Amino acid sequence: MKLSKETELNKLIKGLKQSNRDSQRLVYERYFGLMMSIGMRYCKDWDDAKEVVNTSFLKIFTKIDHYSGKGSFEGWMKRTVVNTALDFLKLRPTNNVSIEHLDAYHEDIFYTNDADVSITAEDILLLVQKLPDATRTVFNLYVIEGYKHKEIAEMLGISEGTSHWHVLNARRLLKEMLDKLN
Repeated sequence: MKLSKETELNKLIKGLKQSNRDSQRLVYERYFGLMMSIGMRYCKDWDDAKEVVNTSFLKIFTKIDHYSGKGSFEGWMKRTVVNTALDFLKLRPTNNVSIEHLDAYHEDIFYTNDADVSITAEDILLLVQKLPDATRTVFNLYVIEGYKHKEIAEMLGISEGTSHWHVLNARRLLKEMLDKLN
């Protein structure tokens, strides 16, 4: 008799709460790819993303009691990966513009959309990874994760204006990179 996906997931969560190594391995194998896709959006390369994801899984396994059972387990794990990526980026020395020290609106907020439809998702990910760390982080939180500028400002300890600027800067930089490809 095959277990339903919900029953199977509940069994895995119960195993995680008991520190069962087989449950940990199964969760890691099942969700690694999805969590890496999140890590790759925030990090410039595979190694950094893998570090973020592995740290996230460690947090998931050691803090499983923080998952209340309400809401999606997958969503809870995704949130853990995003928060771990943000922590990783805050601690990483960088030569890019700091998230905390930029507080300005960019006035040119409208861009024409004449993007080449032949570009793949992988191409876009590679371009996003070339953005400065702070800009890439805010862009991902706003565009991909769906946070509001106010939420991003609170999460990163920046102003809403800085959050707006980073999104606009990301769009400008991505457009420039796309123009160079054509």
